[in-house]
Amino acid sequence: MASPAILIVVIWCSVLTCVAIGPIDYPGQPSSATLALVAAGVSLFILGHGAGVWCFGSWFKRQASVPAPSFRSLNRVVIATSLIGIGGVGLIAFDRLVLSGVSNSGYSELLRCAPGLVDFIEIRRTALFYIGYLTFSFGFASLALFLLKGEEIRGWIAIAAQVSIVSPVGYALLYSGRMPILLIVVVIVSAMLVRIRQGRSLLPRGHYLLLKAVVFVLLFAIYSSAIWSRRSNFCAQMSGAIQELQQKKNEQASMQATEVSKMINETTALPPSAPPQASTTDALLAMMQDAWNVKPRAYFLSAMNSGRLSPGAAKTFLSTYFYLTHGIRVVDMTWRAREQFSRHWGVYEIGFLSPILRVFFPQDRNVAEMEAQLRSAGIYGFFPTVWGAAYIDFGAIGSVIFILIWGFVAGWSVSGVRRSALVTPSLLLVFVLASIFLSPVQGPIGIANSALVLLSMIITGVVIDHTSLRDESGQTSGELKLGRSES
Repeated sequence: MASPAILIVVIWCSVLTCVAIGPIDYPGQPSSATLALVAAGVSLFILGHGAGVWCFGSWFKRQASVPAPSFRSLNRVVIATSLIGIGGVGLIAFDRLVLSGVSNSGYSELLRCAPGLVDFIEIRRTALFYIGYLTFSFGFASLALFLLKGEEIRGWIAIAAQVSIVSPVGYALLYSGRMPILLIVVVIVSAMLVRIRQGRSLLPRGHYLLLKAVVFVLLFAIYSSAIWSRRSNFCAQMSGAIQELQQKKNEQASMQATEVSKMINETTALPPSAPPQASTTDALLAMMQDAWNVKPRAYFLSAMNSGRLSPGAAKTFLSTYFYLTHGIRVVDMTWRAREQFSRHWGVYEIGFLSPILRVFFPQDRNVAEMEAQLRSAGIYGFFPTVWGAAYIDFGAIGSVIFILIWGFVAGWSVSGVRRSALVTPSLLLVFVLASIFLSPVQGPIGIANSALVLLSMIITGVVIDHTSLRDESGQTSGELKLGRSES
């Protein structure tokens, strides 16, 4: 499972099986077109993986002699990345909660109910927000590095590395999301797999990390369920206000965030309207049909009707199941509507590009055209999987190159972990394994700003490896000088 080539086969066989026989009935899925696309994508990934393994073995043989990074350089990089990541999410929080004029979390919930309002609501932004946005992802790198090298990191630096988890968690809480936390969960699992591949224990000993990881996953499960329920209730309560905002959007260019916050406060302060007179099971079935165009399979519905499964538990389970598996249908829909998509060159996947284009290049039509194409295809707001995301961003030929590069990085990192003491391959392997786990949802650079996470891990690894190579070069030069003087 620590081999990307094996993991991607296991993950996609499992997902296709879950869609075919799972508790949610996706009509006609997985289709023959979906199966062919998945098979082609997995094959390309494995081809690129083989090329990456060969390249590291052929081109980087001399790196096998590079010594492991010193404790000093490891500790310096860990504390630096931890502080940068925590500081980054702190800047985002300060701008978001204090300077932006939006003082409640209802704004984030509102945009999840009606994402089309994002250009309509004017938010005050400062340079602090953009600095924080570019640096908070170093919290991922700090935690991953600690999980890989925890035996060599002790004391308050180890505590700082573990505290860096507030970076993804804080980002998720600020925007009422789940993906940043899910990403850090799979990063932890991926780091465990890398350690196993290196012949070590699951996690570094001496920090109670296994207990902490279990508690964190349980808290995430509780949070995920709570945020889904809260979002559903909020969207239902705000339905009238959203219609009013949509109407105002058609009448004027924009609306101040303070006005929207006032409307949210006034609406949520009202007592909730009485629910319709229908059984909770009927309401759940109606919601699934209207919102997702699916229904439970007969065996799951039987369990609900018999009382073995409560409607509340069924709703939570089905919503999570849909969240993680509906991308199979989206791949099929993307393929059928492929003629209407133009290339977007990363704007679809890389989350920070869209707001940059909206704020600094308002005349650019790329984001608006992309949204129109997604809506026309019926996939706006849904997860496209790695295959659909690659096609939407880069087209047919570009997506082939993209998947080959993804596989190449996977093979290069695997070979680097096996053949050398370099840190960059191990960090890259953690990222690649995490991206494979989440590939049924999004592409490797499209998961909760994972493009920035990848960049932070590359910078972290290169800094450590450069220091090791410099130290080795200095040591070799000193030995040569000593040898000359002796002779």
